[in-house]
Parts: sequence; structure tokens; C-alpha cells
Amino acid sequence: MDELTNNEMDSKDLPFGFRKQLVSDRLQEENWKAVEDAIRQQENMPAEAPVRKGGGRIIRLGRLFAAAASVTAIAFGIWWIGARTGHLQYSQVKTGFGEIKTIILPDSTVVTLNGNSSMRIPDQWTEKSGRQVWLEGEAYFQVQKKPATVEKFVVHTRQVDVEVLGTKFNVNVRRQKAVVSLEEGKVRLSVHGNDTAVLEKAPLVMRPGQVVVIDAAGHRAKVNEENNVTTHSGWTRHEFHFDNTSLEEIARLIEDTYGYKMEVEDPAMLQFAVSGDMRVRDVEEMTQLLEASSGYTMRIKDKTIYVTNR
Repeated sequence: MDELTNNEMDSKDLPFGFRKQLVSDRLQEENWKAVEDAIRQQENMPAEAPVRKGGGRIIRLGRLFAAAASVTAIAFGIWWIGARTGHLQYSQVKTGFGEIKTIILPDSTVVTLNGNSSMRIPDQWTEKSGRQVWLEGEAYFQVQKKPATVEKFVVHTRQVDVEVLGTKFNVNVRRQKAVVSLEEGKVRLSVHGNDTAVLEKAPLVMRPGQVVVIDAAGHRAKVNEENNVTTHSGWTRHEFHFDNTSLEEIARLIEDTYGYKMEVEDPAMLQFAVSGDMRVRDVEEMTQLLEASSGYTMRIKDKTIYVTNR
């Protein structure tokens, strides 16, 4: 377990490009024709036409062309459609339960997306619109500064917009509540953001070490000063910090991140408090550590953790 590092998380560029200037009409037509040809070839190809390759491995051409057409469409088609219609197009990156993805944006900003989360990104960033993403779930951002243009980076959520010049911070948007923790740099929060990049209503400027909680009604519930604010982004390192945290709170974290529900024999068990740091690879390892620290018996079956007295 000690060998677990951030290098275990795959770091992939997004499957599309961002352009600040239009390319020539000829090149647009050539790329669009490639998309149409690939899609047409997929539609006309029998779904189960097998081809034998090399040492006897059989490849289904229908699936092969489907995959090729999908990749081509993501890489070129969406952008060209947007260019032709004038409507802004978006691509979305999602994670499944228990999955962590690291994404490198075109400006070299690094985003680590937690399990059961999604991020929507415009397929075309311009100097006028700036750098913007829309987040649901949880993500850790390492935003690159752009001192030459002072171009801001904005993370939109349902409760709050986070405006950045260059910094490291964590945003958790779960169960109608947003928690923003700032490790370094400076961010400005504006409650009730939306898809038009509104950052107008009495913004709050955060300092490093601060954690801001915004409730379901969109009010700033509280601002905390924390000595070790990096614990909020510990999940990027497969670490979890509990400080007198109830089993009920941990159960919500497990459900949101891993998709497992918790059922207890006695509701009073949910008030059991856990303190300490856990370094776990998956929900099974977390359950084992919780079982050892609580003294309860925990059994996993059909995406449910059953908790009973020993």
C-alpha cells in the first residue's frame, strides 16, 4: 500500500483541441469530410464482419470502425459543427464510482476528477470568453497563471463560481452543498453562478488555508481557517482525513465516491466517531479499516455495506 503514488493515476490530454484562430476553409472542409467518411463507413460496414489478424486474433471491423469514427467525431466533428452553426459546443469528462482521472487542459492546467464526478468544457476557448469549466462532483485544480494576458480561470458549480488567477484548490459539490478549500494563491467566490459566467454578487476573496462552505440555499454557511487544508484534496493521493467524523458522514462519502450504501443494525451506530488518516486504494480497504477502528462487523454484498455488532 505504501507504493501507491499519484503516478498510478492516468494523465491524459482531453480528446479535442482548442483553437484561438480559425483555420482555412480548405482545411475545415478536409477535416469535416474525414469525419463524414468515417461515420458513413461505420454505418455501411456489417457489424460483425470479422478479419483475422497476424497470429489468429479476430477483430470485428464493425466495432473497429465504430471506435475510429467515435474518436474522429470527438476530435474534429464537434468543433467543426460549432464553427458552422455558430453555437458553442461542449465536451464532457466523467468518472465512474471509485474512479479518479487526471486531465491536462490546453493551458496546462491540471485537473484531478474524483469518482462519480463530471466536468464540462467548451470545445473552443477564446480570449473573449476566457478559460471556463463546469463541475459536478469533486475536483482538484492546479491552475496555470497567464501573467501576459491576466486571463482568468473560472470553475462554475450550481452554488458558486470560483474565479482564479493561478492557484491550487479543491472544489466539492455534493448533496446540494459546495465546499471550496484553498491551498495556495488566491480565488474569488461568487454565489449563484450560472452558465453565463456571472461573478457579480458580493464576491468573497479567499486566502490560503481557508475553507468556505456554501449551503443548499446558496448562502455562505461558514469560513474556516485550517492549518492543514491539504486534507481536503487528500483523495487525489488516496488519503482520507477524519477528525471526530461520524460513521454517518463517512457513509455519505462512501456512497458519493464509490456508489456503495451503508446499512446499520442499530441507527445509534451511525454516531460512532472516527479520527485519524486512512490511505486506501478502494472501498474494500476502507471498509476493513473502519471495521478495525469501530469494532463493528462490516460485510459487503451487492453494493451495500452491512454493519452489525460483533
